[in-house]
Amino acid sequence: MSYRPMVYVQGEWAGNGVRFATPEEAEASARNLAARWFLVDDIRVDESEDAVNYAWDNGLKEVVNAG
Repeated sequence: MSYRPMVYVQGEWAGNGVRFATPEEAEASARNLAARWFLVDDIRVDESEDAVNYAWDNGLKEVVNAG
């Protein structure tokens, strides 16, 4: 299980392929994205069955190697 950051923009929830190990990491990523984008009305964190592929460390998104 992983967690994905989601942003609500122009009436739709949007996300991408970024997946984190914890809901706190995903929320931090979503908050960071919302601070940089215009028109973000809300954020949320969704659970996902996808593999974790990123970590949030010291305010930076880092790729997690699968190997």
